[in-house]
Amino acid sequence: MKKLKLFFLPLCLLLVFSACKKHSSDSVTATGTITATIDGTPQTFNFGATAHLDNTAGFNTLSIIGIKSASTSDSMIIEVTSQSPIAAGTYTGANSESDMSYTIMTGTLVYQFDGNNGASSSNVVINSISATNVQGTFNGTIELINGSGPASKTVTNGKFNLTIK
Repeated sequence: MKKLKLFFLPLCLLLVFSACKKHSSDSVTATGTITATIDGTPQTFNFGATAHLDNTAGFNTLSIIGIKSASTSDSMIIEVTSQSPIAAGTYTGANSESDMSYTIMTGTLVYQFDGNNGASSSNVVINSISATNVQGTFNGTIELINGSGPASKTVTNGKFNLTIK
């Protein structure tokens, strides 16, 4: 179910952003930054970058999402889930606390941390979190779950500094 949610979220965001009329005075308010090196290539996901905290049925979730630009809908999604309130600390996929998804809209390639396979990993470190901001780092190995391409990608040097909405 989590894979489907992470697969369809970028598609929904694409529809939301593409459905908006563009006017010369319109702009997307920057709410922070997400950067990472994916297979050796530095990338940014600052378009519409935001974080959201949620507590549903006793589970606390921090969702982080960013899109490369208005002209490409490639996206990075990071989620941290805990039964305790989300706080500064390390969250790993090995403990089912973190998840990562990278979607390349050209050909609809989806790479995601898959906790069922020892070849992938997901690590998120929250350095600081308040009611309005979250900062931290992330890295891991994500596997191809949809499309045709390399079997995995390595994510290093991931950093985020985002407004919590």
